[in-house]
Amino acid sequence: MHTALLSLAFVVGFIVVTAVPGAAEHNTLVSSEASASAAPERSSLDVDLKLGVNGFRLGGRVFGKDGYKGGLWLNGETRPEGFSVDGRVESDGGKSWNFKLNADIDEALRKVMRW
Repeated sequence: MHTALLSLAFVVGFIVVTAVPGAAEHNTLVSSEASASAAPERSSLDVDLKLGVNGFRLGGRVFGKDGYKGGLWLNGETRPEGFSVDGRVESDGGKSWNFKLNADIDEALRKVMRW
C-alpha cells in the first residue's frame, strides 16, 4: 500500500512538472516585427499538361516576388519503332539543361528473342 501511494505521488508529480511549462506557453509574447520579417516569400506555380494520341507535354513555371524563377518541360511520344522523351530545365539565372532519350523497342525485343 505504501509503495502504491508513493508511485501514485511520483506519477502525479511528474505530470505536474511536465505539463505546467506547456500550459503556460500560450502566454508568451511574440513581437509583430519578428513575425513580419519571417513572412514567407509569395510565389506561384503554373502547370501545363497536354495529352495527344501519340504523346504528351508536361510543363511548369515558378514565379516569385521578383518574377520568373525557373521552369521544367517534359515531352514524350511513341513511334512505330519505340518511344522518345525529351525535356528542359531552366533557372532564373539563364542556365538551362536539355536532355533527350530515344528508345528503339523493336530492335531490343528482336535481340532478346534471338538470344
